[in-house]
Amino acid sequence: MSCPERKVSQNQRRGRQSAVIQNRRRGRHLAIILAYAYEQKSYQDDEALYLDDDENGVFAEASWAFGQDLLQDFIAHRQAIDQVVDGCLTNWTIGRLAILDRCLLRMGCCELLHRPDIPIKTIFNEYIELAKSYGSDARTAGLVNGVLDSIARAHRPAAEMRPARP
Repeated sequence: MSCPERKVSQNQRRGRQSAVIQNRRRGRHLAIILAYAYEQKSYQDDEALYLDDDENGVFAEASWAFGQDLLQDFIAHRQAIDQVVDGCLTNWTIGRLAILDRCLLRMGCCELLHRPDIPIKTIFNEYIELAKSYGSDARTAGLVNGVLDSIARAHRPAAEMRPARP
């Protein structure tokens, strides 16, 4: 009898983990939307940037919380994040990037620098998928992958990184 009980417990745990993953995924989506709005408002953080309620029911409360926390981390560290991203761009500057590409790199960098509890691979995968959906062109996913990889190699402990390819 203990096996079915254990199986239920494992299934419940997987369900909770899946919900957390889904909430974070949607929270990242929201953070990109909010970062875009923040940039369009010339970096003015006011109450109009945040909605009190998700009128369409698209985002769960946990998704809103994660997305807004991520945006607040970015706002608090925007200049440092921009310097890190700029330093990883070759023959390009962050100001020359399309706004959505810039938002993707900024939010990914923010997570790499300020969310050590989230695995690097997860951050890469999430922002590459977002880049495929929202990037300015077909090459954006490659740009996001390359820049986030450079940032992770420079700012995350070596133990978290996969070996570099020869």
